[in-house]
Amino acid sequence: MKPHWFFILLSVSAAPRYGTAIQDDVRELSGGGVRLWPATLYGSIEQLVEQGWLEEVAEDKRPRGISGPERFYRATRAGRLALEREAARLDSLARVARTRLAVGGA
Repeated sequence: MKPHWFFILLSVSAAPRYGTAIQDDVRELSGGGVRLWPATLYGSIEQLVEQGWLEEVAEDKRPRGISGPERFYRATRAGRLALEREAARLDSLARVARTRLAVGGA
């Protein structure tokens, strides 16, 4: 999974969000390491929707008090499953790395 896809799915897994809220959340989640420029963000959102991992939230299901033109997105069940699988894969890689580093000594 592309790193920016991982962070976008992670962002919308907690609550539906719109574009700039996703950008800000991803920057925070990644400690500033991932910056989503508009072309990358909206291109990725389109790809994630096509993949079936993200869906637009219907206007009547948007968070209360929001009435602007923003388009909100949330992870689908398939998107959450993909995120869980990727998190498990990354966890496994980290375990292997920690084991290898421990063997090498410091």
